[in-house]
Amino acid sequence: MANDSGCTQQKARQKSGRKRNPPRGRPRAGSRRSSDGKRRRRPTTGMSMRERLDRERQAKAPRKARAAYQRLRQGVLRLVTEQESEKLARQTGFYRREPKNIRAFEFALCCVLAAVLEHKRGFASVWRVLAAAAGIKVARSAVTQRFGAGSAALLEGLFRFALERLPSAGDSVQRAKLNQFHEVLAQDGTVLKLSPVLAKLFPATRTNVVKAAAKAHVTADLLGRHIVEVTVTGERDSEINELFLQPFEKNTLYILDLGYTSHDLYWEMDQSKAFLLMRLKENANPKVVHVRHGVRGPRRSEGRRFQDLEFCRTQDRFDLDAEFRTPTLGETVTMRVVGRWNPDTGRYHCYVTNLPPELFDVEELATLYRQRWIVELLMKLFKSHCHLDHLDTSNPDALRTLIYASLLASLVLQATLVTAARSAGIPVEQISFLTVGIAAPLLAVPLLLLWLERELSYDEMAALIFRTIVFGCRDQNPRRTRENAEPLS
Repeated sequence: MANDSGCTQQKARQKSGRKRNPPRGRPRAGSRRSSDGKRRRRPTTGMSMRERLDRERQAKAPRKARAAYQRLRQGVLRLVTEQESEKLARQTGFYRREPKNIRAFEFALCCVLAAVLEHKRGFASVWRVLAAAAGIKVARSAVTQRFGAGSAALLEGLFRFALERLPSAGDSVQRAKLNQFHEVLAQDGTVLKLSPVLAKLFPATRTNVVKAAAKAHVTADLLGRHIVEVTVTGERDSEINELFLQPFEKNTLYILDLGYTSHDLYWEMDQSKAFLLMRLKENANPKVVHVRHGVRGPRRSEGRRFQDLEFCRTQDRFDLDAEFRTPTLGETVTMRVVGRWNPDTGRYHCYVTNLPPELFDVEELATLYRQRWIVELLMKLFKSHCHLDHLDTSNPDALRTLIYASLLASLVLQATLVTAARSAGIPVEQISFLTVGIAAPLLAVPLLLLWLERELSYDEMAALIFRTIVFGCRDQNPRRTRENAEPLS
């Protein structure tokens, strides 16, 4: 009977899901208190809690660091490779003889990163970066001799390679509708002050102030958010003439400002099957051929001039078609003219375009035109933070070299911005171009060391600091220093 009662209790425990404590076969642990009543301590491994957490954190850190380096390598460091630099250097004539100290790869990278480190661009800035950061100790004259037609062709070729590999900026405003275009481009121009020696090649407009000045005509891709082309001419050359020199691509949208206003341009865009969006000048007075909405008496308004229209006060936008006559070709072209009321200025902001109304309404056109602000930010980054406006050379080939170095530097900053945004999982629009430009001097030297695959120990880092001070901060007027240091008699 006793045995039967024990079996019954065991079956009842199994049905209830309870387990033996301790399980069968495992000895019950002794008391955590010693015989004298004091609480026993668990055996330690000789490490404190902080030491164990530090060890676990260090074990996880290399994995995260490897992932970050791989992203940087795929997004930024592959823009310029050593193999392509060496091959291109031999094709372009950068190597006049077998190189010994200055290789094309190190020279190109130092030219690019010197563009963001020093505001005064010239041969000395590249020499300082080569000596201080890359550790290549050569005479300054050896660096000066590298600047020529070969260096300009080398940097231009590397810029073309990097442009093809630039990571995409991802989705942007109205990206779904903009995908129907081949490209979305914007044009802009800026004036560059040059050495007076280049006055014949680049004549300035105001010669009593500046003898030589150039004008950089910049084409930017608004979807990719980067500069794709820069043409340098004299300051007297017009932006419109430079725009007409390039062919207009079919199914490409061009967003231009008021400085490019030309009725001939309207006709050329229409004939090339390209699309145009730009502001309408205040004194424009085309002939109205069709009114969609926003104008009082739409039927009787057809055939009248734009300045003679009466707009509806109950609507804050209008949409119509107008006929423009080309002054040089003697042709007429019909363009769409839209306007949106701005309560701050108390007038309409008018736009002219050939985009169809069934694809873009007035509000969407106004939003689309605001995307042109990207080219303004890129110009600010290109000119101020990549120091295009501080070219201290009288050599035309060296001038081309420094311009393409600034272009390549802007692509490197753009690629770093996009890669960092992707790594953090945030939209690219949340990172400011100008803030990245401000932080560029802090990023240049680490990027150069990663590009050259230099692993620095503590001693090598200290030597890098000393080289930066010795070569980068050398006195530019030693005679004055010696005179000031002489003891008074």
